[in-house]
Amino acid sequence: MKITRTDALAALTVPSLVSGAALIADWQYASTATAVEFGLAVGAGKLSFVSFAKKWSPALSWSSLAAAAAFTQAGITGLAGPAPGVYAWLASVAASAAARAVYVHHTRHDHMKLAMDQTRLDTAKLRQEMAHHKLVQQTTPEPVQAGPQLTGRTVEETRIRTVVHELFTAELPGCIVERTRTGWTAVLDLPVNLDRAKLRTAWPKVASGMGVSGEFVLEDGALTNQLVAKFIDGDPLTAVVPYQRQTATRFTDPVLLGVDRFLNPVWAELAYSHTLVAGSSKFGKSTLTRSIVIQLADRPDTVVYGMDLKPGAPELTPMLPILQDLAATPEQAHALLDWLKEEMEERGEILAKAGDQEWDPQKHGRPAIWIIEDELAELVRQGDSGPWKKDPASKKQESLLALMRFAGMHFLSATQQPSRKVFGGTTDARGNYANRLSTRMNDADHRRFIFGNTPGWEPGKLDAPGKFLLQSPDHQVPAPYKGMWLTGEEFRSEVARIGATTVRAPVGRRLILPVQGRTNQEKVRAALAKYGNCTRRELEQATGLGEKPVLDAARALGPEVERCDDTRTWRIVPDSVWEAQAIAG
Repeated sequence: MKITRTDALAALTVPSLVSGAALIADWQYASTATAVEFGLAVGAGKLSFVSFAKKWSPALSWSSLAAAAAFTQAGITGLAGPAPGVYAWLASVAASAAARAVYVHHTRHDHMKLAMDQTRLDTAKLRQEMAHHKLVQQTTPEPVQAGPQLTGRTVEETRIRTVVHELFTAELPGCIVERTRTGWTAVLDLPVNLDRAKLRTAWPKVASGMGVSGEFVLEDGALTNQLVAKFIDGDPLTAVVPYQRQTATRFTDPVLLGVDRFLNPVWAELAYSHTLVAGSSKFGKSTLTRSIVIQLADRPDTVVYGMDLKPGAPELTPMLPILQDLAATPEQAHALLDWLKEEMEERGEILAKAGDQEWDPQKHGRPAIWIIEDELAELVRQGDSGPWKKDPASKKQESLLALMRFAGMHFLSATQQPSRKVFGGTTDARGNYANRLSTRMNDADHRRFIFGNTPGWEPGKLDAPGKFLLQSPDHQVPAPYKGMWLTGEEFRSEVARIGATTVRAPVGRRLILPVQGRTNQEKVRAALAKYGNCTRRELEQATGLGEKPVLDAARALGPEVERCDDTRTWRIVPDSVWEAQAIAG
């Protein structure tokens, strides 16, 4: 143990001070001071003994022992005199040094022991923390990594999310599935790493992965990263679509055709465009045509004419109450086509004066015109042969198809036998007919004359009457539709209702078609029976006769036929109307 300078100075100074104080006390108080010193020595010694025995503070124990030695030395100095006092002083110094050394030793030992104890405690704490950390690692499961959210609110949504993730390793930010009358519709929000075109191309794999039996229709969503998948469960078009009466005020209003595969209404814009309706017999072509004609004839700014060259005009004769006129013979067909050309030229002059480009009945005064043709092939067969070889009906119609749309004049042509010749020598109808409808066609080759060679337009695959394909400026994707079913009773009722309010063209400004008759008088009587009061000019148009033969025949029919001076027209006397109707019938 090292004794520092401070320790040595304390060991010499303290006894010297005590001894010096004792000597002064002895000189002053003699034996009384000595007694007090021995008393203090005994007290300090007892305190030291008790402190050691009871393990009190080491500082108290050793300082009281040193005090006992110092007071004993002081007492000896006072009792024995100077010589023994020096000895006692030396003994006191030794005792003081020993006490100081022992105190310092114990104090430093205690500090070292405390430091060692603290080190052991820190080491034990560290070991406990390490053991606790190891225990936590062993007992706590590994943190679950955040995976893709593949669970949806519906079974279909979960399937779509799962299949898309499996095929493209992509998670859909959004997928909303809603039930519809024919299945369900899903609006998919695509992530940045999945292109809409890529998903559309790979959709057959998605459908296969979902394991659903049905048909999907894909459409672009409102946003660039959206794809709409419409699922059709089964065939919704097997059910009958009831006829629904439509109310329209202008010829430009769309026409209701039926429903699509989602049972939504299908409308077609027919104004300023020609329309072709094709289809084999017994598959709904006539019903589809009838529903269109009824809607057109029920509009106040529209008039309808007919052309049906089949014997007896079976398709259009029931529509006579709503038709302005019906051409049922080749002669009448040519007359109708010639009249349409004249009417188109007149309307062109009216538009030129008004500075307009398209016909508006409200502005220009004449109604829109629709010519219903059934069967188009018969017009070509009968209207292009015989005396009309040099001026065929097909060429007249082809010219009108190309020109008369601007004048608010339209063809609605129906055919069972589309061919190159029927369409004016062209291979398809696209050049003339902007709207094309087709029910089932038994001859697969006929489709190219209706829809061209574009893949997907296959009317031969339509599997039930009433189903049809529609190609128009608003319908460019091949899809089946179902037309409204117009029963015979509904058809007759609608014709009677519309026919009661159909406004006929005024005398002198109407189409007059050639009538049948063997003699001039029969022709005049037939014309008056069909058209009612007629001007001389109208009788000439109806009979094909000149002015004098017409007047001679009319006068020869008197008194059955007479001239009305007020209207300057010829008419059948009412009492003999039934006779004229019998002859004309």
